[in-house]
Amino acid sequence: MGADPPPSRGGGDAADASTSSRAASASSSSSSSSSFFSSTAIAGGVSGVAARAVTHPFDTVKTRMQLRGVALASHRHASALAAIASIARLEGIPGFYRGFGAVLTGVPFASSAYFVGYEAARAIAPPSLVGATPSYALAGMAAQALASVVYTPVDVVKERLQAREALGSAGAGASYRGTADAYRTIVKNEGVTRGLFRGYWASNLTWWPFSVVYFVCYEHGRDALCGVLNGGGGGGGGNGRDGGVIVTKETLSPATSGGVGMIAAAVATAATNPLDTAKTRLQVMAASSCGGNAPAENVFSVMAKIARKEGPRALMNGATARVAAVAPGSAISFFVYETAKGWLQT
Repeated sequence: MGADPPPSRGGGDAADASTSSRAASASSSSSSSSSFFSSTAIAGGVSGVAARAVTHPFDTVKTRMQLRGVALASHRHASALAAIASIARLEGIPGFYRGFGAVLTGVPFASSAYFVGYEAARAIAPPSLVGATPSYALAGMAAQALASVVYTPVDVVKERLQAREALGSAGAGASYRGTADAYRTIVKNEGVTRGLFRGYWASNLTWWPFSVVYFVCYEHGRDALCGVLNGGGGGGGGNGRDGGVIVTKETLSPATSGGVGMIAAAVATAATNPLDTAKTRLQVMAASSCGGNAPAENVFSVMAKIARKEGPRALMNGATARVAAVAPGSAISFFVYETAKGWLQT
């Protein structure tokens, strides 16, 4: 019986090459993924600050309008324009930027968390859901839940500082000397959970529906626009109108994506204003203001109270100013986000 033939080296070399190729591919994929999420985080943070810097004055007007039913008589403005005129006359430019210091302490991180959460949720979505409405909705909700962990304390401090002049001594922020003092005072008097995170679930109940409506409109809006630009019926199909070049969501200009984002945000903002009004009322109240034996307030009980005492129309207070803040803010945010991400990934 002759000796067994030696194993073929060719097969071994192929296996080694295959293993090496897979390892290199995995390493490259890991590096690419890390780079992608790093650029997403940085771009998200930059975009959040840019958007807030431009739109914060409208956010201040929105907060004042949502408090109209409980504000001092001199601050119960009939319209957003009246509120703007009053703030300009009585407080000057600084009045429009009440609470902006709080924004700077957390928005870069919250915005980063939002975009990373959104991209991560889309990346792990089952193949059957990729590009489908549920994937956009779930990704938006996941992004919001993550961002709210960072942003809720910022929102509490911001809104209390914005409301200080409107509520006077009745407001929780009446004694705050600034952003840092607001954080210290809230933690000391109300604690972290009942103070800084007051309205966390109210925030999610406000922004989850917003995120669902927003991202569904945003993603499907871009799909439809690609279809139009490609001469098809939607979804980026067709042969293209510009020398046969196919337009995809990835090749849309940041300005175009920003425009779609602004329209989507306007729709989502108007739809969720009643929830946001209730959230604002909750967050500007100190945790102790209801008394130790009073039933805990929540976004729905506050909505019911507003509707009962001030009328259902009061739930839409500040809607115009909120759209003026959120819609352009979303356009700016996505324009800066897509631009910065493109630079960072080149």
